[in-house]
Amino acid sequence: MEKDRIVGYCRVSTLEQKKRGYGIDIQMRDIKNYAEVFRLAIDEFYVDEAKSGASDDRRALKRLIRDCKVGKVKAIVVASLDRLSRDLRFTENFFYDLQRVGVKIFIADMPHYDGNNRRDVLIRQIKEAIAEENRKEIIERLKKGREERVRRGKFPGGTVPYGYVRNSKEIKKNPQEVEIVNVIFSLEAEAKSGQEIANCLNERGYKRRNGTLWTQRQVYAVLSRSELYNKGIFKYGEAIAVDPDLIIFR
Repeated sequence: MEKDRIVGYCRVSTLEQKKRGYGIDIQMRDIKNYAEVFRLAIDEFYVDEAKSGASDDRRALKRLIRDCKVGKVKAIVVASLDRLSRDLRFTENFFYDLQRVGVKIFIADMPHYDGNNRRDVLIRQIKEAIAEENRKEIIERLKKGREERVRRGKFPGGTVPYGYVRNSKEIKKNPQEVEIVNVIFSLEAEAKSGQEIANCLNERGYKRRNGTLWTQRQVYAVLSRSELYNKGIFKYGEAIAVDPDLIIFR
């Protein structure tokens, strides 16, 4: 019956996608191996890719929780606790809420975990706390690394600001996007609202970098980079740098 379904849940963040040992395929393998040992049949995998372990705003996770609460899922298998979440409070609430509706949660790297055993629960909670602390350390290291890049006059990394393109290890102006940046600021100088600017861009056939239509939010994102376009100033955290070659408005 559908209510007897046993499912797997996998998650990987954008940063973790670039590292070996975190991929969805590896998590699926671990879950399947666990299921085989304990003679469980996995009926479906709920998968969230490029999602932070600190966020509960995950499409597959939300669907999984809904399915559990309406009785469509009997048990969940995760490869490890940090694949479920790196937020202690969320993980504890998740276990509490699903146990209340009779859903069992199995953890592949804790093969003998028993939710009714106080010692096992304590070990699980310690692992949850460690996962949360590891996330904070990763964020802090990333922040410091990006600040140092900026102090050296380099972009901090991540998505290249609109108007530019990554050329090898350098950031260069993108002529096509520079044209649109000029249009956006020209329309703002005419006292047009963000939505009006977005409408004008779409009517003129200008597309965003990903090929979709412009929105008010994306227009404001471009307008917020006035210092970069006018003075070549870019920042990350407490670090500030200037690169005259990045100035668009001269």
